[in-house]
Amino acid sequence: MKTGKIGRIAAKVFLILLSLVFLFTLITYIIHRLRSAKELELLREKGYCHAVSVGDHSLNVAAFGNENGRHTIVSLAGLGMSDYSVTERQMTAALEADDRVVFIDRAGYGLSDDTDQEMTAAFIVEDYRKALKNAGIEAPYILMPHSIGGAYANVWSSSYPDEIEAVVFVDGSQLSENAFDDEPGGTVGFGDHVLAFLAKLGFSRYVLRHNCYLLPDNYSEEEQQLCDALELLTEESIAPVSESCLLAKNAKDAFNGIVTNDIPKLYLCASWGFRTKEEFRDYLEWFNALKEKNRMHTTDIDGISEEKMQEQIEKTEEMRQEILYPYAEKMGNCEVVLLGGDHAIYEQRPAECGVVIKKFIDSLDS
Repeated sequence: MKTGKIGRIAAKVFLILLSLVFLFTLITYIIHRLRSAKELELLREKGYCHAVSVGDHSLNVAAFGNENGRHTIVSLAGLGMSDYSVTERQMTAALEADDRVVFIDRAGYGLSDDTDQEMTAAFIVEDYRKALKNAGIEAPYILMPHSIGGAYANVWSSSYPDEIEAVVFVDGSQLSENAFDDEPGGTVGFGDHVLAFLAKLGFSRYVLRHNCYLLPDNYSEEEQQLCDALELLTEESIAPVSESCLLAKNAKDAFNGIVTNDIPKLYLCASWGFRTKEEFRDYLEWFNALKEKNRMHTTDIDGISEEKMQEQIEKTEEMRQEILYPYAEKMGNCEVVLLGGDHAIYEQRPAECGVVIKKFIDSLDS
């Protein structure tokens, strides 16, 4: 008798808890949908929404600047950089008066549809090409990739050189025979699908600041809202997980497939670009301010000895000599400009980046 009573009580408690979980999930989902609708409205208002079909899914193609400008610059984001179309525009402001700047979100990024296709470098490049063609944006293009976007730019310029006028690497991944070999790899698993489903329900909002840090102070509150919206949309996707699993393979395939050519290239080197202690200290101070804003542990800059700073500077020079310069030589006709700083140099030093890139693009017309 007692056992049966305990069982009934346990069943009631379980049902109550299940009801509370369901109610919490329902409220989370409703709030998520309402807030998402407002965020999408803001993205549309600011010109970031333009879905273009590439077959069984659509990619978002956002174009800014001079539609009838001298050049069409196509910006390619780094791994997981769902907010690139917003965060890079402080840098591209110097280019938009004379040129057209186009941002394409890869499948699963921001406003682009998700896909179950493996995100190989070849697949990504073909998606890019279809999106531009279907959007009526004609070649030739100046590709402007950041980070691993540089690998996709290599595949594109080696496979379809007639479509590429020039390439500007914004601290692109420094490719070599064994780049990213230490990455875990793997495949998309059941857990990844569960997390994507939970994100669709709105639970990603509870961990937004864990996955997406606050931007530097030079960005406005509205820009932060736009970036958060794009990040939340990406959290619902599987394609970026596939791309992450294929990171080493894509990098290696891109490097091995490079066809040396005369397409003008500019490699803006930031993370391996330090030459002076002052430059290194400026970076640490900027990064500390960003850490402080995000309530992270900061670096005791005064505690770093002059010798330690010099070691870091010498280490970046060593990496340039052993990996970067051979990579640039393999690509052909590649100018390397050192602008030491954060990997997201377009956030740390947007105006300086813009000046360097504009000078390079202007030189194409001379």
